[in-house]
Amino acid sequence: MNYDEIIDIIQSKKKFGTAYGRDITADMMGLLGHPESDMNIIHIAGTNGKGSTAAFVSSILQAAGFVVGQYTSPHLVRFTERIQVMGNEISEEEMAELGEIILNLDMKYEPTLSDICLGIAVLYFKKRKCDYVILETGLGGAKDSTSGLDVIPVACGFSNIGLDHTAILGNTIEEIAKEKAGILKKGTTAVVGIMDSKAAKVIKKCAEELEVDVKNVDNLLTKISTWEIPLNGGFQRENLALAMGLVETVFNNKSGYLLDKYKEENSAGIIDENSSENDFLNWKMQLIKNGIQGTKWPGRMEIISENPFIMVDGAHNPQGVEALFNSLKCTYPEEHFTMIMGVMADKDYREMINVIKPISSRFITVTVECNRSESGKELAEVIGDLGCEALYALDIADAISIATRFQDKIIVFGSLYFIGEVLKQYGTD
Repeated sequence: MNYDEIIDIIQSKKKFGTAYGRDITADMMGLLGHPESDMNIIHIAGTNGKGSTAAFVSSILQAAGFVVGQYTSPHLVRFTERIQVMGNEISEEEMAELGEIILNLDMKYEPTLSDICLGIAVLYFKKRKCDYVILETGLGGAKDSTSGLDVIPVACGFSNIGLDHTAILGNTIEEIAKEKAGILKKGTTAVVGIMDSKAAKVIKKCAEELEVDVKNVDNLLTKISTWEIPLNGGFQRENLALAMGLVETVFNNKSGYLLDKYKEENSAGIIDENSSENDFLNWKMQLIKNGIQGTKWPGRMEIISENPFIMVDGAHNPQGVEALFNSLKCTYPEEHFTMIMGVMADKDYREMINVIKPISSRFITVTVECNRSESGKELAEVIGDLGCEALYALDIADAISIATRFQDKIIVFGSLYFIGEVLKQYGTD
């Protein structure tokens, strides 16, 4: 089968299977001979910020000279974005080749889209001999496909946790945090990001029960408070702090490797009176900064046009929209914006609207090209009922055309599928 045929089959699969993703993955890996068994995995769970954190970690580890694989979801423009090595997407040919292997397995359970993609990713990372593999969970943690791999992660990172997918994960922050904490395995290190104290408490308790070491990143957030970073939004510093906590865990395990690398790059060749321990620490910090500056993560407060000003952001739940609101308020304190919005029907879009409307001049709504989408026309009616001006657009091009009639900066936000559609038409590749 060719690439298009493989992708059509994968995308036709159900989002939720007849078994937990972890069980499907365990079955799949067994049939494949456990290609994941010797992988150094960095596992990341959370509600918002997982992808940005993964991107920071990947870029820093690449700067340190490691071969790094990265598995994230969903994609924005191309399906191959989900699987990358050294920042480069898997080729369509390799996606088709490995996808056919997975689809031909005689599995006990019917795999979902996520299960198949993970299988392809593991085979690809094995083929490319990755030193480290960064895995982003899907919805949860304990039952997620990525939790079915038979390997103890080097580190497990937890980004901000909020109320999302409550029908599946739980109705409280504590319940959701416990589900996310399910990625922990005895022998790993838990790195807890900046989050609600109730969520952090649950994760730390789960770690304690497994005798897992816990690292907090509050001190790292203070350390980077004045650094320039390439991703817009104050919340990205929180994601970076988590990423640095994960990287520190790797570097502590690889101190000998880093020292050898320093010696190779240092003209003195050894650490002596002319090359102090402090010099080595400064070199390591510069290496981290170089990695940070190389980080790319599209669709998150990304400015895709200056004239007219258009920013896109994949804020698709109230917590994400609150982060967007705070960042816009901080960066453009006197501004009101024309908002273009497209969301999934299962999201708490009423709360999203309430959060963002204090800085909104008006909303323009669009129906996302997805069978789970909320109707743009009905969304506009809801926004009107909440006391805001709302206009319904036929498609993205129509929404942009309408928005440019006004003098405001334009903010496009909502479902990542929606942001992907915008980037296809207006984003830079």
